[in-house]
Amino acid sequence: MIDSIQRRDKLSPNLLEVSNLSVNFETIDRTVEVLKDVSVTVGKEEVVGVVGESGSGKSTLAQVIVGVLDIPPARIMGGRILLEGKEILPHPENKVNFRGKGINMIFQEPLTSLNPVYSVHDQMEEAVNIGHPKLEKKEKEAIIRKSLAEVMIRDVEGVLNVYPHQLSGGMRQRVSIAMVLVQKPNLLILDEPTTGLDLIVQRKIISLIMNLKKEVLSSILLITHDLAVAANMCDRIYVMYAGRVVESGKMRDVLHDPKHPYTTMLKNSEPEGYANGAPLKVSSGAPPDLRHLPPGCAFNPRCPMAMDICRSKVPELKKLADNREVACWLYE
Repeated sequence: MIDSIQRRDKLSPNLLEVSNLSVNFETIDRTVEVLKDVSVTVGKEEVVGVVGESGSGKSTLAQVIVGVLDIPPARIMGGRILLEGKEILPHPENKVNFRGKGINMIFQEPLTSLNPVYSVHDQMEEAVNIGHPKLEKKEKEAIIRKSLAEVMIRDVEGVLNVYPHQLSGGMRQRVSIAMVLVQKPNLLILDEPTTGLDLIVQRKIISLIMNLKKEVLSSILLITHDLAVAANMCDRIYVMYAGRVVESGKMRDVLHDPKHPYTTMLKNSEPEGYANGAPLKVSSGAPPDLRHLPPGCAFNPRCPMAMDICRSKVPELKKLADNREVACWLYE
C-alpha cells in the first residue's frame, strides 16, 4: 500500500504540494496560530505567487517549506509537504537532502542567508561548487564574476574581497540573488526579492529570474506584497490574510475579477502609475493582531460587505468555476 502511494506521488504533475499546513508560535503565556490549514501547489515550470499584507503568514509558509523555521518557538501542528513526489514534511526517518539543487530561497533580509565571517568570494565559491562541482577553478571564477555582473554590480572585484556587513542592504541582496542563481534550483522561493532595490535594478533582477526559469525549466514560488510584481511574473496567485488562504486562481482571473473583498482592497491600493490617475484608495483599517483575532472571518472589521454571519463563523475555502477558490460568505 505504501509503495503504491509513493508511486502516485511521483506521477503528480506538481513539483511542490503543501497540504493543510498549520503552524503555531508558542510563548510563555500564549499560543498564536500563524498558519491555519494552508494548501498550496506549484506545478512544474510554473510561477506561483503568494500575496498579502505583512503578518499574513507568507514568509512563515516559505520558511516551513525550505526547512529553516525556528522550532521552538514555532510548532508545526499538522500538514504535509511533497517535493517531486518525496515527503519532506513530516520529516522521514531518512531525511531527504532537498536544499541547493532541489529548493533554494532568496530571503527578504540578505544577512539571513549570508555568513558574516566569510568573504563574498568564499560564499560565492561555495555556491558555484554546489551548482557546478566538476568545473575547473578558472571556469568557476568566471561564473562567479559573470553572475555578480548580471545583478548589476559594477565593482565586482571590490565586492568579492569584502564581508557582507561592509555592503549596503541593496548590494547584499544582489549578492544573495547571484549566489542562488548560479545553483539553478528546481524550485526557487523568492521572499520579497526586490526589497531595497531601485526600480531599474528590480526590473533587471526579475528579468534574470524569469530567464533562469526558461533556461533550467525551474518553478518559482514568489512571496510578495506587491501585486504589480506578481502580475508581471505569476501564472497563479494565492491571497493570504491572517494565516489563511482567502482566494486563489489564475493570475489574470484573480487580479481582473477579484472575488474576495480583501483581494479587491489590495488591488485598489495599487497606484496606477499615471500623473493624471485617480486618487489612491488607501486601505481601511490595519492587519489584525494574530494574538487577538476577531470572531468569525478575520477580515470582517475592515470589510465593507460584512454580514452578521461574517462576525460569528469562519468561512471555508469554496471551489468556484475555472479552478477559482474563495473563502467568503458572499459565495455560500
